Amino acid sequence: MLKDISPAEVREQIEQGETFVVNVVASWCPDCVERQHPHLPGFVEKMERAEVPVYQCRVQEEKLVFISSAHETLTNAFGGHGYPRTVLVIKGVVEDSRVEVMDPLTLDMLATEYMERVRLAFS
Repeated sequence: MLKDISPAEVREQIEQGETFVVNVVASWCPDCVERQHPHLPGFVEKMERAEVPVYQCRVQEEKLVFISSAHETLTNAFGGHGYPRTVLVIKGVVEDSRVEVMDPLTLDMLATEYMERVRLAFS
């Protein structure tokens, strides 16, 4: 199940050295809400089988207007504008940040890659 996360919670997880994935989205973004969203359950399920939680952080309701300065700071820390953005954090370090991974095949390949990166980090 895809869980919502706030910028403060992301920062806290990073500070605690956690491993997780965060999907950064905007409410106005058709790539986020129409193209990617229907395919996220498979990605989330695959990551959770590898014991890597997946969160979603909505940073904008209106185009170019961040919900808060914390949402803007988080977006910039992960590479700036471009949605949806999928970010892999391993042991509190941002290891990967990709924009516009939306279709089922690409999301499945990304999950496989992320699981391998996590496995290697903990070997």
